[in-house]
Amino acid sequence: MEASRILSAKEWAVLTYGSVRLGDQRRTERAVMLASNLARQPEASLPAQMGTPAATKAVYRFLQSASVSYERLMRPHLQQTKDLMQEQRRVLLIQDTTEVDLSRHPKTSGLSQVGKKANQQGYLLQTVLAVEPSSKHVVGIAAQEAFLRQPAPKGETSHQRGKRKDKESLVWQRQVESIGPAPQGCEYIHVGDRGSDMFAFLRACQKQGCGFLVRVQHDRRVDLQVDQAEAAVPAAARRHGKQRSAKAEPVRHLFEEVRSWPQMGQHTLELDGNQKRKQREARLSISWGTLRLWPPDGEAGKEERPMVVTIVRTWEPEPPEGVEALEWLLITSVEVENEAHAWERVEWYRMRWIVEDYHQCLKTGCLIEERQLQTFEGLHRLLGFLAPLAVRLLQLRSLARQEPERPAQQILPPDVVKVVAHLARVSADQLSTQRCWRCIAQAGGYLGRKGDGEPGWKTLWKGWLYIQTLLEGVALASQLSLE
Repeated sequence: MEASRILSAKEWAVLTYGSVRLGDQRRTERAVMLASNLARQPEASLPAQMGTPAATKAVYRFLQSASVSYERLMRPHLQQTKDLMQEQRRVLLIQDTTEVDLSRHPKTSGLSQVGKKANQQGYLLQTVLAVEPSSKHVVGIAAQEAFLRQPAPKGETSHQRGKRKDKESLVWQRQVESIGPAPQGCEYIHVGDRGSDMFAFLRACQKQGCGFLVRVQHDRRVDLQVDQAEAAVPAAARRHGKQRSAKAEPVRHLFEEVRSWPQMGQHTLELDGNQKRKQREARLSISWGTLRLWPPDGEAGKEERPMVVTIVRTWEPEPPEGVEALEWLLITSVEVENEAHAWERVEWYRMRWIVEDYHQCLKTGCLIEERQLQTFEGLHRLLGFLAPLAVRLLQLRSLARQEPERPAQQILPPDVVKVVAHLARVSADQLSTQRCWRCIAQAGGYLGRKGDGEPGWKTLWKGWLYIQTLLEGVALASQLSLE
């Protein structure tokens, strides 16, 4: 990862939008200019980012132009992500849905209901982030779709809802299909929370030749005994084999079966804190095994066959007093041969929170819910700028955690290191990369107390903007002194 491509707003804008095709080179130049201004001040309003009334008016016209579309704006970023994915040995494709709530802007047209209240208006956003698992580096957006919620007809039954071709859950499969199979020498693994525990989603991953790892939500039927020879045969070959009868073997349910497995290992994990729980250590047990997973009853009569999967269960036998015990049941198509593999699958699932961080970046770092445009179409086009920008904020965090002991002068711009060294009251050659970034984060509100962990993207980004403001002041003072 080249630091300049992330830290320099202009370089990032040219790299991300310099090749966008909008029918006119002037529109491409406008896109680069807008992206550069957004990157300099992600939290500011469009008028503040543009600087003048004329420039602001031109941007609003640009965002309402029929020649500009979200798809065209995103194409270069998606292609860059795809190219980088193909260079990796393994990529986690972490997917999740979020609600973009625009209720504070009731005059915006073309929105749909989000949340539970009728007056909550906005749209839904499905994002698939490509993440390199060993470094946890966010490669980019592999697929993304903004869509409007379709109200269910009155009196619709659950059976009728399951047959609808416009049901929201199909977006998970569409993302898998839009990304497609991995190239030779690379492995794609789709990762999701309980909302992705859908047989059709798992099957879609298999059809693309991709792996999956999702958290269990449904207590499905499973076979107690699995023919290991069958498990070793590719799915395409099994499809043409002899159909096993569900009555030929005892069938139980997943939760009861998996929770009866004995402990096969223990490990202490550091659990990150959030709004619901404090950061803490947890002593977890683990077990794993292979089962045949049966499709839902409504799909059993189709060509759907049972699926051979591995279940990894990790749980907390003795939680602290007053704390709810942690338990994760994970379904995966990726083989688990030993305890190290099992814990690795748990770590992959823990990386799922990166996509939640990404959506938080969009909302609090880029203020996507505060944007005041008159139509959903305009907001959708603006998403074509804010979506890659939120990735940039996460990549800044990854950059801050790379090569912590390396001298900062070898990675960061010299003028940045000089300013930070002055604030830290040390010489520039004494600053390591880690210490330099911690000083930058402290300018953004990071306290650095024992147990705080490494700085997050919010404090890093706020600190970085503060340092950039100081650098602009230094440059202006130099020009004034020359005059």
